Amino acid sequence: MKYFYFILLVLLISFFFIFSSLNPDLIALDLFFVKIEGVSVGFTIILSVLIGSIISFILQLPRLLRRNSKVLSDKKDENSQT
Repeated sequence: MKYFYFILLVLLISFFFIFSSLNPDLIALDLFFVKIEGVSVGFTIILSVLIGSIISFILQLPRLLRRNSKVLSDKKDENSQT
Protein backbone atom coordinates (compact mmCIF):
# COMPACT_ATOMS: atom_id res chain seq x y z
CA MET A 1 0.00 0.00 0.00
CA LYS A 2 3.01 2.24 0.46
CA TYR A 3 3.66 2.64 -3.27
CA PHE A 4 0.05 2.40 -4.47
CA TYR A 5 -0.31 6.09 -5.42
CA PHE A 6 3.12 6.16 -7.06
CA ILE A 7 2.29 3.11 -9.20
CA LEU A 8 -1.11 4.59 -10.05
CA LEU A 9 0.51 7.88 -11.10
CA VAL A 10 3.09 6.11 -13.27
CA LEU A 11 0.35 4.05 -14.94
CA LEU A 12 -1.75 7.14 -15.55
CA ILE A 13 1.13 9.09 -17.09
CA SER A 14 2.11 6.14 -19.29
CA PHE A 15 -1.54 5.79 -20.38
CA PHE A 16 -1.58 9.47 -21.32
CA PHE A 17 1.58 9.13 -23.41
CA ILE A 18 0.26 6.01 -25.16
CA PHE A 19 -3.05 7.76 -25.80
CA SER A 20 -1.34 10.82 -27.22
CA SER A 21 0.89 8.75 -29.50
CA LEU A 22 -2.10 6.79 -30.85
CA ASN A 23 -3.90 10.04 -31.77
CA PRO A 24 -1.28 12.10 -33.64
CA ASP A 25 -3.72 13.89 -35.99
CA LEU A 26 -3.32 17.65 -35.84
CA ILE A 27 -6.39 19.84 -35.33
CA ALA A 28 -7.12 23.54 -35.09
CA LEU A 29 -8.46 24.39 -31.63
CA ASP A 30 -10.80 27.38 -31.84
CA LEU A 31 -11.48 29.03 -28.48
CA PHE A 32 -13.42 32.27 -27.83
CA PHE A 33 -10.61 34.72 -28.52
CA VAL A 34 -7.73 32.48 -29.61
CA LYS A 35 -7.25 29.99 -32.41
CA ILE A 36 -4.53 27.41 -31.72
CA GLU A 37 -3.32 25.30 -34.64
CA GLY A 38 -1.06 22.28 -34.69
CA VAL A 39 -2.28 20.54 -31.53
CA SER A 40 -2.80 16.78 -31.63
CA VAL A 41 -6.09 15.16 -30.67
CA GLY A 42 -4.50 13.14 -27.87
CA PHE A 43 -2.98 16.15 -26.12
CA THR A 44 -6.22 18.10 -26.52
CA ILE A 45 -8.22 15.38 -24.76
CA ILE A 46 -5.60 14.94 -22.04
CA LEU A 47 -5.47 18.69 -21.44
CA SER A 48 -9.25 18.94 -21.21
CA VAL A 49 -9.39 16.12 -18.63
CA LEU A 50 -6.65 17.77 -16.54
CA ILE A 51 -8.28 21.21 -16.68
CA GLY A 52 -11.63 19.66 -15.73
CA SER A 53 -10.13 17.90 -12.73
CA ILE A 54 -8.39 21.10 -11.57
CA ILE A 55 -11.61 23.11 -11.87
CA SER A 56 -13.52 20.41 -10.00
CA PHE A 57 -10.95 20.41 -7.21
CA ILE A 58 -11.06 24.20 -6.91
CA LEU A 59 -14.86 24.17 -6.73
CA GLN A 60 -14.80 21.49 -4.01
CA LEU A 61 -12.22 23.26 -1.83
CA PRO A 62 -14.72 25.33 0.21
CA ARG A 63 -16.76 22.24 0.97
CA LEU A 64 -13.70 20.23 1.95
CA LEU A 65 -12.33 22.96 4.19
CA ARG A 66 -15.70 23.64 5.81
CA ARG A 67 -16.20 19.97 6.64
CA ASN A 68 -12.86 19.73 8.46
CA SER A 69 -13.50 22.78 10.62
CA LYS A 70 -16.98 21.52 11.49
CA VAL A 71 -15.61 18.18 12.68
CA LEU A 72 -13.05 19.94 14.85
CA SER A 73 -15.66 22.18 16.45
CA ASP A 74 -17.88 19.17 17.23
CA LYS A 75 -14.97 17.44 18.96
CA LYS A 76 -14.29 20.56 21.02
CA ASP A 77 -17.95 20.66 22.11
CA GLU A 78 -17.83 17.00 23.15
CA ASN A 79 -14.70 17.58 25.20
CA SER A 80 -16.14 20.62 26.99
CA GLN A 81 -19.32 18.81 28.07
CA THR A 82 -17.53 16.01 29.94
